[in-house]
Amino acid sequence: MQYSITAAIFFTFGSNIAHCDPLIVRQSHPPTLQDIANAQNQWASDTSKVSQFLSTAESLNSGDLVSQAATALANEKDELNHKAVLDNQFVFVSNPDENVRQANNVLVDQGIFMMVVNGLQALVDNGANMSPSDISAAIHSINIDRCSLVLPSIDTYFRASGNLLNNGVTLLANRPDNCP
Repeated sequence: MQYSITAAIFFTFGSNIAHCDPLIVRQSHPPTLQDIANAQNQWASDTSKVSQFLSTAESLNSGDLVSQAATALANEKDELNHKAVLDNQFVFVSNPDENVRQANNVLVDQGIFMMVVNGLQALVDNGANMSPSDISAAIHSINIDRCSLVLPSIDTYFRASGNLLNNGVTLLANRPDNCP
């Protein structure tokens, strides 16, 4: 019976899993302050690159759209590496940060992060054949979830990191110009 459930989950979500690294990666040791600073800064950089793409995507020709969507998708997936470092400080510990735990719930448990990944993947796969109105609709669809749920959740991770680092800097996730 367990095999059937596992197989059903794999076949139901297999296409998503193939396009994305694991959403949960637990490390055997806690990250250092430098690890946390690096993860925060690199996550902010990746987020900014995806936001820049989403701000300009509607003005790109089909070849550039597909190429830049692929780059944005790679950056979006890379965000998971940086999230994993912060998860090992704020989520997967004996006394988790409740705000970050809730942000993780939005990103992972509710599947909102994967909606963005899937939207970018659709642009990579189909962008060359999409009409301008289809591209606009796809960007709008991505931005609805990303702007209202994903980016505020990333801000929560950044606030927790900033508080821990105590360096007087609190980063915010860069928003695309066309957030709804």
